[in-house]
Amino acid sequence: MKTLTRNLLFTLLLFSTNIYSVEIIPLLGYRGGGEFIDTVDETKQTLESSDIYGLILSWPYERGKNFEVYYSHQSTKLNSISTSEPAPNNIVDIPLTIDYLHFGGTAPISDEDNLKTFVSGGLGFTYMSPDYSDAQSDLRASLSIGVGLKWPMTDRISLRLETRGLATLYNNNSAIFCNGGCAISISGNMFLQGEVFAGLGFRF
Repeated sequence: MKTLTRNLLFTLLLFSTNIYSVEIIPLLGYRGGGEFIDTVDETKQTLESSDIYGLILSWPYERGKNFEVYYSHQSTKLNSISTSEPAPNNIVDIPLTIDYLHFGGTAPISDEDNLKTFVSGGLGFTYMSPDYSDAQSDLRASLSIGVGLKWPMTDRISLRLETRGLATLYNNNSAIFCNGGCAISISGNMFLQGEVFAGLGFRF
């Protein structure tokens, strides 16, 4: 999945620079939230908040509006998971990576020359990969919505600040990270996270 994502972003980048005016925005930020309810024992399984990094590719398609491809990566932990190991070693923290790949765009709230504000949104996929021998990676549909501001520093360089909410969709009473058996059985329809990030945009 990670290799496919990198190849897709690279292909889009080559295609866009040949045809459109593209903006490349490397980003760094911080993401929090993320909680599962284990239906076996009704306990909460929570994720640690942690740093994120990623990339946005942006193309203008109408005055003030942009089509965007958004990718971000988080390395975190899923805390206090019950395993089949004998006590007291049956409760472990499982390292987990989360990758989002969304296709969407932005629309302006205000379009002043010196400071632009906007709303953002996207639809795509969430890929969760636990670093645990009895658990398998999980791919689910997801969506995002956010607000941000953009400060043009020069004609080709701009600073972007944004906060975004992300929702990964599940069927009620789903099982995830299944590899023979399933690591977690959860209730609820959405896995919710929130993030803030800053990016430096380069337009070509």
